[in-house]
Amino acid sequence: MDNNITRGDGPSKDLRAGVHSTVDKVADNISSIGDQMSAKSDQLNAAYKRFAESGRNYVRTSPGKSLLVALAAGYAVSKLLGARKH
Repeated sequence: MDNNITRGDGPSKDLRAGVHSTVDKVADNISSIGDQMSAKSDQLNAAYKRFAESGRNYVRTSPGKSLLVALAAGYAVSKLLGARKH
């Protein structure tokens, strides 16, 4: 039996150290990416809330215009989707 493998010396020890180092680097990168995605998610959530509140305020101040815009958008979408029926 090969004594280098059983004792953990030599090339196998170097290989394990290299693998551990690589796994640690990958884990650190994944953690960093997760933190970045969490921060971006928080930013997008805040932007969505500002956008939604802005839309609500516009509807409150101009309900007539809002209704006409909604009707026009609905009509345009129905024409786009209705034209595809064959």
